[in-house]
Amino acid sequence: MVYLAFRGCLFLIQLVPIELVFLVGLCGGEMAYWLLWKRRRLSLLNLRRAFKDQKSPGELRTLNRLHFRRLAANLLCCFKIDTMSREEILKRVTVEKPATLEVPPESQRIGWVAMISHLSNWELFGSLTALYPDYKFGAVYQKLANPFIDRFLREMRAQAEITLFERKEGFLRCIDFLRKGGAIGVLVDQSAGYAGLWTPVFGRLGSCSTLAASLAMRTDVPIVPIAIYTVGLARWAVVASEPIASGSDDAEALTARVNRQLEQQILRSPADWLWAHNRWKPLRPHFLFARDQRRYFLPPDYDLQGLEPFRLLLVSPATLAQAEASLPAVRAMEEGRPDLRLTVLSEPSLGEFWSSVPEVDEVMRLAGSLGPNLSRIRALRDFDAVIAFEPSFSRALELWLAGIPIRIGPRGMTGSWFYNQYLPPRELEAEDAILTFLRIAQSVGANINAPLAAHSPHRTRL
Repeated sequence: MVYLAFRGCLFLIQLVPIELVFLVGLCGGEMAYWLLWKRRRLSLLNLRRAFKDQKSPGELRTLNRLHFRRLAANLLCCFKIDTMSREEILKRVTVEKPATLEVPPESQRIGWVAMISHLSNWELFGSLTALYPDYKFGAVYQKLANPFIDRFLREMRAQAEITLFERKEGFLRCIDFLRKGGAIGVLVDQSAGYAGLWTPVFGRLGSCSTLAASLAMRTDVPIVPIAIYTVGLARWAVVASEPIASGSDDAEALTARVNRQLEQQILRSPADWLWAHNRWKPLRPHFLFARDQRRYFLPPDYDLQGLEPFRLLLVSPATLAQAEASLPAVRAMEEGRPDLRLTVLSEPSLGEFWSSVPEVDEVMRLAGSLGPNLSRIRALRDFDAVIAFEPSFSRALELWLAGIPIRIGPRGMTGSWFYNQYLPPRELEAEDAILTFLRIAQSVGANINAPLAAHSPHRTRL
């Protein structure tokens, strides 16, 4: 049924001119901007993250609105492009490329990795064979869940003379294709999950695929950044930049260079990129890196002062004895990722204790135990995650109202529905406090082996 609905939409789009499709998309994007408030808020957050103090709040809201309109217009045109002939596409597209991409004689021709992203009408990447007719093109893709739509899109790519390489099949065929002088498109702007390299994108660590860098280094071919920009009513420009040589870098450094190039592409026309995608989402449940030894890379010339921190809030235990028992877990979490900024929300009586802990960057004192404090809720909105060492209904409500994305607390208590990730259950009623807190740290990705070996045998009971 989904496939039939998809084909029905394609049939209707095929009947009307592409200019009308683009205009309908603009109107649909305007409606989506006002209706999809969660996506609107997410994209605005991402825009603030990228531009920081370079644009005023009003300019960012205007840019966000334009982004929604262009996104919908280009998305509809993506479907329309699939129904158009090669000649019709070429009338709508201009191509810019550096002199270094001029086609050499076939005997001297080498392959290249096309660095592509979700810019503007990204379906035009499927028409690269028409825009660069001297090269054979391939693309790395992930099989779709719907087998009918997957088969249809594979047939469309075959008609466009694009060879597809599924991720699960490995990359030996990709390597052979590149060595024979082909060009392979690889998306570089999506989260790569646990397998990715964590490196800065617009000043914040994100999980990045090293596939483009690895393929380029394995085959000794350059990476060619290709971007698509909207330049008019149903008109686009495909811009290829100077190739990035792969010879002198390792995969991590080359991936960081790719990210810097991606940032430049986006800044040239920011309304064209997919800001409504949660590109910097922390992974759950392990948003810390140490437990599974995830890789991260900070370029040697990177200004660490410009790195946006990952803000973690800990709700302190109620008593001094329990707070002391949580210190090994706090130290393990502080070592969990290089960009961590650790804040403790505590009772006023424990403020001095937490201020003396070197791993804690900031201490916020509770204003009261009854109900949420509105000014404090506004201050809590900047946090990425919170762990409630001391759960209560009023605190859980306050954290939920603050809109902190990851809220970690225990199951089975009043107000537990305000959390969206849960603490590991205690294995024994008599389990000691230090071990309980360490298991909490481990559940979010901290490496607890060192703290476990070092903590005192004199254990405090919860």
